[in-house]
Amino acid sequence: MTIIDSQVHAYAANTPERPWHSVPNWPPHVTGDEMVAAMDQVGVDGAIYISPFSMYQYDASYAVDVRRAHPDRFALVKPVNPDDSAVADVIADWKKTRVQSVSASS
Repeated sequence: MTIIDSQVHAYAANTPERPWHSVPNWPPHVTGDEMVAAMDQVGVDGAIYISPFSMYQYDASYAVDVRRAHPDRFALVKPVNPDDSAVADVIADWKKTRVQSVSASS
């Protein structure tokens, strides 16, 4: 039986290269690699990864990076700003997003 976790959040440490919008009372990081290791420990095959809004707001780039590193483990959810006049375009662009894995031989 395949086991899918219905909601996970992974995030890099708060650094100048990838700053957090706000600092929640969470561990200092739960990277994509750490999330996959935790999933492996408890027998979870995949997860719906929701980009953490409190840290990254509407920027899902870290989620995309994690998905690229672990293409068979995550489906992604990107927060969108409902007050953005272009929200329909943002959703349409996100729908077109294809995250491909890159093999070592490519």
